[in-house]
Amino acid sequence: MGVRGLTETVREQVRMGRLLPLGDPVPAGTGWIAEGAAREVLIGDVAGVPGTRVLRLRFAPDGDAAPLGWEERPAAGLPRGAVRLEAEVLLSGEEPLPETADRVRTALTVGARTLSLPVTAVDVRVNGLLEPGTADAAAPEGTEPDGTPTTVPDTPAARAPIGSDPTEGGDADPLARAVVAALTAIAGVRGTVPFPGPAGRSVRITPAGDTEWVEVQLALARASATGTTIAEAARAAAAAAGRRVRLLVVRLDGPEDDAEAGGAGGA
Repeated sequence: MGVRGLTETVREQVRMGRLLPLGDPVPAGTGWIAEGAAREVLIGDVAGVPGTRVLRLRFAPDGDAAPLGWEERPAAGLPRGAVRLEAEVLLSGEEPLPETADRVRTALTVGARTLSLPVTAVDVRVNGLLEPGTADAAAPEGTEPDGTPTTVPDTPAARAPIGSDPTEGGDADPLARAVVAALTAIAGVRGTVPFPGPAGRSVRITPAGDTEWVEVQLALARASATGTTIAEAARAAAAAAGRRVRLLVVRLDGPEDDAEAGGAGGA
């Protein structure tokens, strides 16, 4: 891999962020979601609360939750099995601030539950008031004040076409083909996404102690029930692989993504 490729790979990994564990109904250790994908969805959920704007949304491991050993999580996975959400917002002040903050907290709690994120606490801090005439809840484009991306970034993984044909891309060996075929047969799974690097593989085998994990990066339909979809997909992939499977959700695509893909295809 050349310098440019290495730089792009590092950039991609940093911007997707850490991997957050998925909770019930996903079996422990088998389902994870990238911070960037979760952040984009949750900020969109807050957009339904009038008079709000998210400045920052952080995911922190819950220090009271049981720790996860290195063999139980992917390399970029959170070291604890539960998550705390910390949001900093601006509010319009048209309604009492505590009431609006409670609505933001509820939106984040419900959104996290829909994603099957095991969130134990949601902390909402009001950092100031929106200027009159300022648009609601849309998060600022680009990065937060600490440099964290506010949305899924424009990286190769974010731009890459998802894979549904197990004979295409870099997944050429029989095990990878079987796993991709099993996963893409599940409703709600839009396809696989290549890992960073020149090989273009979306399936990789990662040794962890005495156990080998088959890891797969996925794009899901945003409208799907994330936990239910991943639980079903994990069972199907494990049966196809004959070993433990770890599914990493790096994209949650909505109807607008289908429209863009259709437009690009017709160009």
